[in-house]
Amino acid sequence: MGKRHDIDKAVRNIKKWADRSEWSDELGTIFDAHLSFVREHVDISPEELNETIVECDYGGMLFGVVFEDLLSRRLSPRNNNIVDDYLARRGWRESVVGRRYLQQLRDSVLSVYEVVAVSSGKYCELADLVRGGKIIRVHEHLGTQNMVKWDRIAARVLEMDGRHAFSGGILPFTQEASQDLLSLLDESRKQFAKKQLRKRRTDIKTSPPSSVNLDYVFLRDACPAFTAIWLAHTLEQMQAPLPKIVNRDGASLVFSETRFPFLPEKTEGISERLDATAEWERDSQQPNSWIWLPEPSTNAERPRDGLAIDTSLGGQRPISGTLELTPGTLTLLTNSLERAERGTDVLQELLHNLIGPALNLIQTPEQLMASQPQQDSDRIREPTEGIDRKIEAEIIHHTLDQHYRKCLDEPIPALDNKTPRQCARNKTGRKKVTEWLKQLENNELRRAAGARQDPYDSSWMWVELKLT
Repeated sequence: MGKRHDIDKAVRNIKKWADRSEWSDELGTIFDAHLSFVREHVDISPEELNETIVECDYGGMLFGVVFEDLLSRRLSPRNNNIVDDYLARRGWRESVVGRRYLQQLRDSVLSVYEVVAVSSGKYCELADLVRGGKIIRVHEHLGTQNMVKWDRIAARVLEMDGRHAFSGGILPFTQEASQDLLSLLDESRKQFAKKQLRKRRTDIKTSPPSSVNLDYVFLRDACPAFTAIWLAHTLEQMQAPLPKIVNRDGASLVFSETRFPFLPEKTEGISERLDATAEWERDSQQPNSWIWLPEPSTNAERPRDGLAIDTSLGGQRPISGTLELTPGTLTLLTNSLERAERGTDVLQELLHNLIGPALNLIQTPEQLMASQPQQDSDRIREPTEGIDRKIEAEIIHHTLDQHYRKCLDEPIPALDNKTPRQCARNKTGRKKVTEWLKQLENNELRRAAGARQDPYDSSWMWVELKLT
């Protein structure tokens, strides 16, 4: 893409030029345009918004997007542009490469791209989800190192010397945020096209713009919508409480540890009574541990917007808790207060003259997360202690394979509670199930990258659903 030194020098000089009085006010106005929607529609004060941007280290990212918006704008009433102004008055200071780069920024627009292929540290291949067209290959070193297939980003793609490259400002979008942005852009583009048509009817001398020029003008003016949607979704994710998590009984998930003291001479008696009771099964992997296997009697509803999780033995038999016998202490572990209370009653009746009064410790998921040491988000997690990384990956792949083979015939909320096979039978459904598959693959690629494992190969699902 030319000499990096010349490009960096040109960018530094144009930033200094933007500090001049005739442009600094314009930059402030554009910043307000990018942040005004969030200030008005998200429950956050301007001061809190600024603090959040700084604390989360979003300042550089947002400044890059907003500053490049200024570089590409032509401002009323004189239709002037900061790049034209700088090059006319100071362009002699720049090399040919630096001038061409600034001109490319001036003529660029922000668009939404989907990553369809990645060669980490070398390049990525992108599909423009707004304007369509051919897949383009963008040569990028740093930006592609944390990129995986089906990621969605907002970026400016520049072309110099026959090669494509990113400009400085890139916003990573979630699937949901990108869909909201694409819907907004689609509706806004229709209104924009109608406005241009009415304008041409009132001025017959105006030649009709081509579709390419129409998209260019529309996207140039729509830049604040990108940051508004991205920032609104980012803040919502940060402020959102954890979803309600329950076990199969419908009880709120709480990690409970109930301890029963006992005298050393009672150890053998405790083991004998537990072994003689059907609902307590000795753990074959841990000789001094038992698994609590009764089925719950409750039929409580699961939360519609929450998560229902639980533990089972061998993937089939539900577990209500585990019991561990250590010198002087019998410890019951359960995942709800209700189970802790029920287990305490059961054990006190079964071992009434062998154990002392119960001492209960509880921890909610929020408390558990808060107690974990803060980790660098860029740090790659180490493999599970004691498990070979290859074996761990095989276990995960086997589990995912079993899960997805059942999934194809089960109703999926994201597919309007239809099965993937049902959705694949018509055009509208195929579009939805394709997005669903992309999201699954994207999540798995990110998980595998973080675990430094080979990702699960879900290509068979595309074949199975005839979506190849």
